[in-house]
Amino acid sequence: MASYRGSHSHRLAGASFELTSGRRIRSLLLATGMAVLLLGLGGTAFRFIADALAPAAELAKLKLENTRLRQNVERARVELEVERATRSELDRQVAELNERVSQLTTELSFYVSHSGKGGQAK
Repeated sequence: MASYRGSHSHRLAGASFELTSGRRIRSLLLATGMAVLLLGLGGTAFRFIADALAPAAELAKLKLENTRLRQNVERARVELEVERATRSELDRQVAELNERVSQLTTELSFYVSHSGKGGQAK
């Protein structure tokens, strides 16, 4: 059996197995390193894209709020115009009523002064 263990083919088979094993470990380590590198680059790219899109999202949010505020301002402007028109109409009615009160007071004074009792009530 000593001749079998010392044969040339036995040493080749053993040496070949060891070299292939070392290559597999190096290949596995290289693949793992590449995977870690790719994950790191992917994470960095995702973070960069997320940071780049954040201002766009904020801008869209601000545009929406600006539109809402413009609508509120326009609604308040219309309400103010209605309030001014109402107040103007009420002021006009008050002026008319004051004029009518003045006329009625003058007429009352005239009737009282021309009544037979001289303005005194008994």
